[in-house]
Amino acid sequence: MKGMDENTATIVELIRTTDITDRPDLLNLAKVAFIDYMASTLAARKEPKVVALAAQVATRRLATGNQKLIGQPYETAPEYTAFFNGFCSHYLDYDDAQANIAGHFSTVLFSVLLAVAKPTDTVLEILTAYVVGAELEGLLGAYLNPNHKVAGWHSTGTIGPLGGAAALAKLAKLDASETAQLLSLAGTQSAGMGFEAGSDTKPLHAGLAARNAVFAFWLLQNTKLTANQNVFNNETGWLNTFGQVALTPAEWQSQWLQPGQIKEPGLWMKLHPYCSAAICGVSACETIREEQLVPQGYGWADIKEVIFHFPPKADTALRYKAPQSGQEGRFSMEFVGWQMLAFGYIDDELFKAPTVPEAFTKAISEGRFRRSQDLPAVAKDVRIIQVTVRLQDGTEFSYTEAAPLGSPHNPFTADLLATKLANATSAEFSQTVLAAIKEWPKGTMAAVLEQL
Repeated sequence: MKGMDENTATIVELIRTTDITDRPDLLNLAKVAFIDYMASTLAARKEPKVVALAAQVATRRLATGNQKLIGQPYETAPEYTAFFNGFCSHYLDYDDAQANIAGHFSTVLFSVLLAVAKPTDTVLEILTAYVVGAELEGLLGAYLNPNHKVAGWHSTGTIGPLGGAAALAKLAKLDASETAQLLSLAGTQSAGMGFEAGSDTKPLHAGLAARNAVFAFWLLQNTKLTANQNVFNNETGWLNTFGQVALTPAEWQSQWLQPGQIKEPGLWMKLHPYCSAAICGVSACETIREEQLVPQGYGWADIKEVIFHFPPKADTALRYKAPQSGQEGRFSMEFVGWQMLAFGYIDDELFKAPTVPEAFTKAISEGRFRRSQDLPAVAKDVRIIQVTVRLQDGTEFSYTEAAPLGSPHNPFTADLLATKLANATSAEFSQTVLAAIKEWPKGTMAAVLEQL
């Protein structure tokens, strides 16, 4: 077993010594992320494939130590609990996203933590572990992207296991060697291809990432298997393998929690279950419709062409220009933009349909949508889309959006977050959960775990 290199030793030390007791900003953001995670998970709890998967994973039980599946009447072994909760929380693509990772980490991190959490665990311990996992994921994503995403990787699956491992190491108070080995065991299971967007395998990436972290934790605690501890060495380490990136310990130390990945670039949260890469475009469409088209008496029939302007390669995650199903439509700027311009709202039920509406197919065949990567290049943590609408009579409207509702610079209000949770469940359940976490980070996890 190889010993730790300087990069890994630095990361391990940062994980083990992180203390956010005096960081109310990070604790509050972590609390917000947990509420959004619960809403995203419970919104999918009745989906047929989610229910079917729950019944299957419930057969993977232990004699003792089983954990609850969120929103289901089952318990199962911790790694399968993490697997199911990760899959369920990402199934609708309704969960939060982050620009540096170009993916989703709350779906993995909270699924991991809830799979091992005990009623006696303090809220502060759980939220600190979440922040540690998010910090590692966000920094790794910052080094790898945008090349990692453009190359075809889905970072929720590739980076997620490492974040989950970091969170578990923090929660369990592992020593330095154990922490390095856990990161190694998890990182060697990194996987996830971006081309799976629009299929059930994309949310499976979140489930597999969570499962792999918890399984690695189980291996470390219950077997004599060992792992090399030089996880982030510059010659053969994880970052070099995925991105030929070389770092120094000083770089890690200078960036860790400065100010924190969940604060900057922050989390993007969603009102509707489609890819966050399209949120700016939908917001721009809504502004054009409400401020220009409707007041002047124009409708969808009057539109000749819609152009979505992106910075170079910024539409990589929006893989479908002509989606055939609602599930593919979650990852189509054209599909969600058409809904907003044609209806004035997003119809969530359309994302569940086996085929897209004929009216949309007709618009595609008529060439009424076009993408252009003609905006200036931006920093990797910036999202911006300009929409141009050209009418049959030659009139043209354009709007640029970089801070839509749900973005880090225009976050959900507490009332809106409560509404998202209520819409996913019920007003009564939402009130019960919010009451249980009102005093966070004080207290233990007992009250919340009872609600799962």
